[in-house]
Amino acid sequence: MISTQVQGRIKELKLHSGQLIKAGELVASIDKSELQTELVAAQAAEKSAMMQEGVYGAQAGALHKKAVAESRLVALGVSAPISSATADAEYAQNGAQAGAAAAKAAEARANREQKEKDLANTDITAPISGVVTNIKAHEGENAQKGAPLARVFDPSDLIVRFAVPKEHRTELRLGQRVELDVEGNARPVWATVTNISGVQEPPINFIVVEADIDDSKLAPGELSVATVGRVKIADARDARGAKP
Repeated sequence: MISTQVQGRIKELKLHSGQLIKAGELVASIDKSELQTELVAAQAAEKSAMMQEGVYGAQAGALHKKAVAESRLVALGVSAPISSATADAEYAQNGAQAGAAAAKAAEARANREQKEKDLANTDITAPISGVVTNIKAHEGENAQKGAPLARVFDPSDLIVRFAVPKEHRTELRLGQRVELDVEGNARPVWATVTNISGVQEPPINFIVVEADIDDSKLAPGELSVATVGRVKIADARDARGAKP
């Protein structure tokens, strides 16, 4: 499945049904303008948080020296104990403020890094080499994160997907061989059931099944992605449309 990794408007969609694409090829892009604005704001917030963290860090250094000095003066009898206690309290208070500033800076840094990742993910590439089918999006529409754009199938590793009425579910099992008949082909193609969906598709209540085709036994051009045929299960009573 080719899908979006960020939310936004689809600026460009370089896909059409039946298209051959290569793994890593740029196939779509999400509009960057809003994310670029968000990144600039995140960078500014991180810079401000880091400056605040630096201020408290500098203050912490000065207050620590003051607390040490007051402690020594008290030990020498030059200063009252209250002076040392006050210096320690100021240092502790600053430490809490410095910790909060450091946490805020870390949060701002993580937010900026996420915005950078989101911006990089506006360019969508093909996950594998293959043939494009089932295009589900259009240029200009707003897409949610994870929205499917299209599917791509590896033509060198074909499968057949078919539907079986739920009352015949008990006749199916993993590893079972099924027969695929395609109009114009002189011989049937055999496949092995690899997945049986537990979900029944409304409104006609059927089970979706996938079976792996032995590509090594296919003649060149015998089958292609989106070829339509009929699948025979067991005694051939349960035939339905199929798409390798």
